[in-house]
Amino acid sequence: MKTLRFIGMAIIAVVISVNFVACSSDDDDENESNSPLVGTWVNIENRNSVEYKDVMTINADGTGSDAIYINGQLDKDGVDNFKYTYDEKSKVFTWIWEEDSDGESDVYSMHVQELTSSKLVLVDDMDEEGEGEVITYTKQ
Repeated sequence: MKTLRFIGMAIIAVVISVNFVACSSDDDDENESNSPLVGTWVNIENRNSVEYKDVMTINADGTGSDAIYINGQLDKDGVDNFKYTYDEKSKVFTWIWEEDSDGESDVYSMHVQELTSSKLVLVDDMDEEGEGEVITYTKQ
């Protein structure tokens, strides 16, 4: 009888342990998708009567896409798919584009100056004074 009780308690302990592990995994996924970085971001610039619209979509799974529109028409290069990383400590966002015919990936990084639920500000080519080209996106 004691053996049966011991086996029953062991089974209950295993079931409870599995439930805790499963719940923590779900919580991690939820936190990723709640990142303010995830979503569709738009930057619009007007240069010499030409409107350039950059639409960048960032997914929670580390992938995304980017499309450039010139005066409302999709650019001839179409939509670029990419993978990305974001280091919260250094505030560096890195794009990794698919391998080309040579088997090499294109990698490019920018500093995240500001990230809120509605605004993403990226800085390119920072110099010694911490200044560079600033690109501001708004979330759609």
